Amino acid sequence: MYFLIGVGILIVFVLIMFFYIKYRIRRTLDSVGFAGKNLKDIIEEARLEDQEVPKSLASMDSIYLRQIVKDFPDIHINELKSDAEKVLLDSYKAIEKKDSSLLKGQIKSFVDKIIQDYQEKESSYNHFKIHNTVVSNYKKERGIATITFSSAFEYYLNGVKTQDRAKLEYIYVYDLKDVSTEEKVLGIHCPNCGSPITSLGNKSCSYCGSQVKEIFSRVFVCNNIVRY
Repeated sequence: MYFLIGVGILIVFVLIMFFYIKYRIRRTLDSVGFAGKNLKDIIEEARLEDQEVPKSLASMDSIYLRQIVKDFPDIHINELKSDAEKVLLDSYKAIEKKDSSLLKGQIKSFVDKIIQDYQEKESSYNHFKIHNTVVSNYKKERGIATITFSSAFEYYLNGVKTQDRAKLEYIYVYDLKDVSTEEKVLGIHCPNCGSPITSLGNKSCSYCGSQVKEIFSRVFVCNNIVRY
């Protein structure tokens, strides 16, 4: 008898807590502008918004562009942005084809990793569209200038609309004698084979023989790409 009473009290307590929590959730949703909507509708709206709204970018153009032009008067920043967008497009074309043979360095590594993640799964990127590309960072130290671009873009991955973004790092060796010989400081890889460059004092890559010195000291080169 006492057991049944105890079970009854427990059931009543659970029901009270259920309706109380439901009430608190509804009050919270109402307070943030979701009056009249259930949790399922809110989740669906968030999913659709995630598909339709481009990823936000922290543009630092107004801060860094003047300094970049001052340091490199001949630079064409819009052309460099266009090049970054082309690198993105070529990368995702390579991912779809599962073939990175035409890519080099860290870009090839970026593509190979995504291909490996998909493994045997088919990955079709359709209607690839870049929304915007901005300068997100700029550094000039140890003989190397680094411009980081951020791009927001969208595509249909196997029929599902997806918003994405990535950072692309461009480097320029402006003073070879100041460049550190430590790989971790440089963060530079051969554009041809992707091997780490431990010293730009050498004229060629110690792994594949590419003329590394001339490549990096001639123009800004895309050295890395990262999704975030």
